[in-house]
Amino acid sequence: MSTQEKIKAGYWSIATQKHLKQFQVDSAGLSNFGSINIAGKAGRFLGVIRGNGVIENMEKLVQMANTVGINSKHELEMIILPYLAKASDKQIELIKDTTGSITGVAEYVFTNSKVLEISGQLFDNLSPNAFELVTVETMDETKKIPYLQSELTQLLVEQGYSEKDISLAYALQKQFKLIQMFEKSKSQERIISNEYVWGANSQKIALAISGLEIEGRQTLKEIIEIIQRTQGYPLEKLPVQSNEFLNLAKKIGMINPTTIVSRRGFQKDFGFSSDLIGANLNNDDILDDVKLLLASIRFGENYTPHSTINDPERFLNKLINSGDIGPHDANATDYTLLEKKGIVKVVTKTKFNYYTGRARTGSCLELIRKDVAEEALKIIKSPDYNFQTDSDITDFSSMIETGSFLTPEESRIRLGESPEHVQEVEEHAVRLLRGELL
Repeated sequence: MSTQEKIKAGYWSIATQKHLKQFQVDSAGLSNFGSINIAGKAGRFLGVIRGNGVIENMEKLVQMANTVGINSKHELEMIILPYLAKASDKQIELIKDTTGSITGVAEYVFTNSKVLEISGQLFDNLSPNAFELVTVETMDETKKIPYLQSELTQLLVEQGYSEKDISLAYALQKQFKLIQMFEKSKSQERIISNEYVWGANSQKIALAISGLEIEGRQTLKEIIEIIQRTQGYPLEKLPVQSNEFLNLAKKIGMINPTTIVSRRGFQKDFGFSSDLIGANLNNDDILDDVKLLLASIRFGENYTPHSTINDPERFLNKLINSGDIGPHDANATDYTLLEKKGIVKVVTKTKFNYYTGRARTGSCLELIRKDVAEEALKIIKSPDYNFQTDSDITDFSSMIETGSFLTPEESRIRLGESPEHVQEVEEHAVRLLRGELL
């Protein structure tokens, strides 16, 4: 595989796994996506640990793996880590003790493109079946433009796939909500597309909303305009009468809903436009890092009593230029999601404050993935996006600490369903991430 082919395979492995993880492991047909599922998990895990360098705490790695659906230490040690090491060409090295047991990992992966490339190589190493290969090609082609089913089938046949395998692959992708099939007006010919195409071209979106009345289209247009102007807009602030059209926009991918759930099970949704990062084929925040950082800032502005982020641009500039920010009490409690994703880490430092004339010891946010913060800063500073909203939230009683994060794909599939979170377990996980339990 060429580098670009690896990146493509890695991208769609990750995108596919983000969907598949929502289904029961014994769902009919899920076994047909075994290789793509493993490659996607591994890629998302690599995205979490990227930038950490050397991690010599296996329990910390287990907690980081849990954030992407790797819930078994055995799976991490016996499958994910060895496969990543083999696929990475020495960019990932396993640290072992004298008995041969894995005790840590050293990684030298500096960009998301490398994450995708390694994931694609891992996918290829697993000898994927015809259904998985057709899935990658189908999703890649329909991201660029929706296809008539007959045209896409002919394209895949020309690539060497049999019509029988293509037909079964379509059925599997539709079953697991990887592609959408709908009929063109006044024709029985089906159109095939996937969620990543919506928003890239207004003509494609028009196909999905052509059945709406004029008033409905206008309401939908107003919703999209608000979110395009204000990335990370709290969706609960939209008018109640917009709910029907908001759900439509979520389902067809006109907006990317990102959900943050508090430890007390209280959740808030934030809206991002589909073209948040740009039109580059494999550069649209597939690992959700930028959306999570922006959503966490939004959460801090609007819903947590600990936050003092009044100027997001200044906050990110300080974090990027200094490499850390603090000490501040909020750093110990309000950014645990960013810790779990490996974007920042919380460390205890002593710093001299020239304004007070005293030294202070406390929790600091230390930036791990500078490129994520820089991408978020570009969005905040862009004249195309307004990142300022008026905060009118006064009741913080149930929003003390953030506990989990739902990707846009999960939000679209589940639309409001959130897991239970146990505070004691969360606190234990955070302590492991910070190296407090060795």
